[in-house]
Parts: sequence; C-alpha cells; structure tokens
Amino acid sequence: MLDFDNLLRFDLFQQLIEWLNVSMRDYRKGRHYLETNALLMEHETDKELERLITAQVEEKIEIKQQMQHLQALLRDARRRGKTPAAIQDAYVNTYGGFVLDMPAWLEQAEQERSLLVRLRRPDRTTKKHVLLLQETLTRAVQDKNVAPEIIAEFHNELGYTLLQGPHPQSQAEYTQMLEQVMGCYEAALQVYTFERYPFQYARTYIQLGLVYQHYAIAIEQKEFIERAIGSFKAALWVYDRETFLEQWAMLQTHLGCAYTQRGQGELRDNLEYAISCHEHALRVVPCETFPTVWATAQINLGDAYRQRIAGGRSENLKKAAKCYAEALSVFLPHTFPRERAAIHTRLGFLFHHARADEIDMSEAMNLRCSIVCYESALEVYTPDSFPVEHAATLVSLGNVHRKRTDGNRRENLEQARNCYNIALRVFTEQAFPFEHQQTLHGLNETERLL
Repeated sequence: MLDFDNLLRFDLFQQLIEWLNVSMRDYRKGRHYLETNALLMEHETDKELERLITAQVEEKIEIKQQMQHLQALLRDARRRGKTPAAIQDAYVNTYGGFVLDMPAWLEQAEQERSLLVRLRRPDRTTKKHVLLLQETLTRAVQDKNVAPEIIAEFHNELGYTLLQGPHPQSQAEYTQMLEQVMGCYEAALQVYTFERYPFQYARTYIQLGLVYQHYAIAIEQKEFIERAIGSFKAALWVYDRETFLEQWAMLQTHLGCAYTQRGQGELRDNLEYAISCHEHALRVVPCETFPTVWATAQINLGDAYRQRIAGGRSENLKKAAKCYAEALSVFLPHTFPRERAAIHTRLGFLFHHARADEIDMSEAMNLRCSIVCYESALEVYTPDSFPVEHAATLVSLGNVHRKRTDGNRRENLEQARNCYNIALRVFTEQAFPFEHQQTLHGLNETERLL
C-alpha cells in the first residue's frame, strides 16, 4: 500500500534540492522556480531545510549561509502571503532588485556590468563601469517596463562603484563625487523602505553612512558624522545580533569608526566607545568564519588605539601595530592589494611618529620600518592606477626621508625632495590646494636643509 505522506515528503525534498541548486546559481531563476512550485511554501519545507543545513553543510560556511538566507526568504514570502507577488518581494528584500525580470536590453547591460565586477580591477574598470551604469540608469528611468526596484538597485550599484574607484583628480571632483553617491543612495531609499524591503533598507543605509563619513572629512563638517551614526543605527533596527551576526558585527565596527571621527562630546570618551564597538565585533566574529569582517575590525581597532588618549601611549601604539599585523594575515597581496596598501600606510604613519621608547626600537629603526611600509604601499598605489593615493604616499615617504639622520644625510634629503617634486605633479594648487601647500612646505624645508 502506498504511503502518501512519504511520497509527499519525498516530492518536497526533491523540489527543495532543485530550488536550492537553481537559486545558488541564479537568484532570478530561483525566484521563477519558487513561484511555480507552491509546495515549497509549506511549513514542512523549513524542517527539511533545517535538516540539510545541520547534516550536510555544517563545515561549509558559505553554503550554510546561502541556505540560511534562502530559509529566511521562504519564511518572509510565507509571511507576505505566499503569492507570486509575495515571493518577488521576498527575493528583492533578500537579494535586491536585479532578481526581477528585465527587458532584453537591460539584461545585456547587466551582463556587461557583472563582467566588469568579476574582473576585480576597479583601478582599471571604474570609468567604464560608471559610464555603463549612468547610461543604463538614464534609459531605465524612461522605460515603463523596468520596475522601480531595478532602478533602485542600479542607483546603489552606481554609488558603490563610484566609491570603489581611484580618488578623483581634484578635491572639488572628489566632493562632487561624494555628493553624487549620496544622491544615489537617497534615491534608492525612496524604493527600499523599512516597511517593504527592510534588508535592502539596512544595506543602503550602511553605504550611506560610510559616504557621510567620507564627506565629513572632505568638507570638514563634523555634523555629517552624526548623520553617519544615525544611518548605522537605522540599519541596526534590521540587523540584530542574534539573527544577523555578520552584519551586526560590521555595523559595530562602522559605528566605532564614526565615533573615532566624532566632533560632538569628549574625544577621550568617543575613542573609548569606538574601541568598545570594535572589540564587540571581534568577540562575535571569528577570523575563520568571517575573515574580511574580522580583519576590517582589526584595522579600525588599530586606528582607534593609535589615536587613543586614555592609557599609556606606548601600550596603545603596540596594540595598534598588532591589530594591523593581524589584518595583514587576512588581506593577502594577490586577493586584497588595495586593503593591504591602506594598512601599510597606517603602519608607515605609526612608525614615523612613534618615539624611540614607545615601540621598543630606536628612532632610526622606526623610520626605516616606516620607509619599508610606504614603499610597500607604493607597489599598489602606482601613478597610473591610483595617482592621488600615490602622491599622498610619496608626501608621507618624503617626510620620513627628511626626518632621517642616519646614513648619508644629503642622500636622505635628496630622496625627500624627489618624493615631493613627483607628488606636486598631482597636488597642484588648483586641484588640491591644501595638499599642495603641505607638500610645498615639505619641499621648502628640505631645500633649506640641503
């Protein structure tokens, strides 16, 4: 006699496996599959999926996370009503607007964009990528067949891509770029509301908070740090610690960075709060499970210790150096060159400004270590790929050479002069007036000592 319960369970299991396989390869196809297989919307699917997560992929962290996201998506679609529209909204909430159907012309543009992303070379592809996104957005807004969620996702992608590229060629262009990015994220938030798409709302607010931080530094207006803090706290309404550990930890370290830069309140208190935020993040995300989040928190904790007022300066600098070294163990040269270069510039600054008694090395050794760090950064910050970052690092390197008294003093000063002169090709008075004055001051001091 047939056991219909077992047959139904077997059919459900087969559909679940097929849906998982399809979804992990292509979210849009996964959405179509779920829309046409209503059996997967039943509560029994949760139990089967839980068994799979526990029994099959306990040691495969990435696959486990994907399956947990899909499990949350199922529950979200069920809460929304199990209809095709509910499934679409649940997919958008989890993965963004690109899961929706697109006109053929837009699918082709999306494929071109995906190819540029996979190249992982923002130093070479950003201009082409930005132009593609801008042209696509202009046409998409005019096409009534393009859903608002797709347009919102393109706004987010444009904002993110603009930030990933090399520093613009002038301070004015940099400020304008940040304002454009803010506009992108604010436009996306008109669609990605807390009520309908809480995950995308939180994701967008995180990015907006990061832009506010950059903007606050660029225009020297600390009130934008308060906007950044508000943005991160808005995202925390969605990403609670119990359910979204990775996102919660990243938000903690973002908050810590904002408090490090904060103008309101006492600097000492803000820095202590920042350290607490970073340490909270590190306590909940092991390096083995979330390596990039862990390493980012280490960098940010190092920054806070480097600026710390409380405690002994020597101990704080040693802790900062240790944090940077930990991050370097994750951000390897072939996979994260830009992140690694940023760490080396921090270490270069630390060694440059540390006194001989603060990190158990002589001043001459500190300066030699600083030079090695800056030269390592310059291997990534080339004049062609990252001209502004290259110039800024050369100024720092020139400052170290100018300070050196060991070895041949004249050769040290000539190296410093060379660094400043090359940097001035980028830091012109018109493009970067503040950096131009700083570099010129360093050059004049060097000329005086020669």
